[in-house]
Amino acid sequence: MTYTEQKEREHRFALALRMGLPIFFLSSVTLFALFTQPYTSFTSLITLSIALLGIMVYFIFYLIYQSSQENITDSLTHTFTSEYFFKLAEKALTKNTHTIIMISVENLWSINERYGIKNGDKALQNSVLKLDRFFREKGIDKLPIGRYKGGDFLLFLLGEKELYTSLVELFLSKYQNYVFDEIEIRLEAVMIDSRLSNSIELLMSRLYELHHDRISSEKEELYSINELEEEILEALEEKRFSIGFWPVCCDEYSVFDTSVKLIDSQQRFIHQSRYVPVLNRLNKMRYLESEVLEQIGKVCDDQNRQFVMSVSSVTLRNPHFFEHALTLFERYPQARYKITLMFEEKEYCHQLERFAHQIAHYRKAGYKIALDRLGGYHTALLYLKELEVDVVRFDPLYIRNIKKAGYQNLIQGLNLSAHLCGAKTWMSMIEDADSDQIAQSLKINYRQGNYHGKILTIEEL
Repeated sequence: MTYTEQKEREHRFALALRMGLPIFFLSSVTLFALFTQPYTSFTSLITLSIALLGIMVYFIFYLIYQSSQENITDSLTHTFTSEYFFKLAEKALTKNTHTIIMISVENLWSINERYGIKNGDKALQNSVLKLDRFFREKGIDKLPIGRYKGGDFLLFLLGEKELYTSLVELFLSKYQNYVFDEIEIRLEAVMIDSRLSNSIELLMSRLYELHHDRISSEKEELYSINELEEEILEALEEKRFSIGFWPVCCDEYSVFDTSVKLIDSQQRFIHQSRYVPVLNRLNKMRYLESEVLEQIGKVCDDQNRQFVMSVSSVTLRNPHFFEHALTLFERYPQARYKITLMFEEKEYCHQLERFAHQIAHYRKAGYKIALDRLGGYHTALLYLKELEVDVVRFDPLYIRNIKKAGYQNLIQGLNLSAHLCGAKTWMSMIEDADSDQIAQSLKINYRQGNYHGKILTIEEL
């Protein structure tokens, strides 16, 4: 029996006592009053018995209803519900530092689709049993496990996360990919502790940032989550950001890719991996990207230099950004045809026709459009055939494996497809002469990386 099941039984027993004791007390008082009266008639006995029976039936039904309202565990996995888990966490976080670990069944969706919902439920139950058994073997008998949503489970442990890093790594080494009843189950884990924030909501947001972006939790920021948000919003309000310009090798003209970092109150850089999730959560990303576009427009001059700016797909479709971008050339006429807006998207846009019209308007106004992560996100290939784009950039996975024959064959196929669709191709992260030579032999149009030059500041540019 897991710790959460034990707590559930204790809770139900306490609930039964809380509801049953008033009935017992009322019954005792009623019977005592009935049999101690000197004149007790048969009619009064019947009347009191019926009244007592009615009260008991009411309390029984109330007990049944109230017990369903006070469930503290999930009926499927017998782990704590998210509401009860968060109550425990909020109470504990005010006293000591605690670590929250999220263990996720990464392939739950594919298990449900291939093997059915029942087998998916069995996979969740088996994962919980493995979790509980593993930590019991390591001396942690009372392990609070909560089911947040889907295949995401939360663990709550006393102490800082460094105490449990090796333990989580050992768990993943055993169970990251395991087979149960001929079903392959894939687990992933991220962790955080309450030194960053005492708010369980903020900690959960940070956990999902770590989970989805695969950021190493060992490289934590200098600020707590609340302080980091304040620094980011202050930097955005005061327009404190730095744009780096990375040379891109191109036979036609000078091309520079751009990289943006915010600057905090101590003049330290805040990396994209930290400010992007925060600005997305606060719905402020458009404001930063509009300011960056404005600064790039100012940089454009008589020289034939092209600049590439990464924009989120949501911002690109935003009507306010669209209006700002179209009026940019009125303020900076020399910027026309010199700015490329590059975007990536994991999920296919459901309003593709409207998006295609917007892309066409951007291009007509004087922008070039680029797609990122070709070969990495399936949407890049789908958009390539649906949208008018000027450039597509390969997923970094391909340059890391460009010396392998299999990857070269895939690059040739994707490169030919892009050219036939009217788009030029781009490969980044080129670090040596051999990789660059292979990229040239594969007829990649743009090549970028430390081999072709370091990032420049605006002064160096």
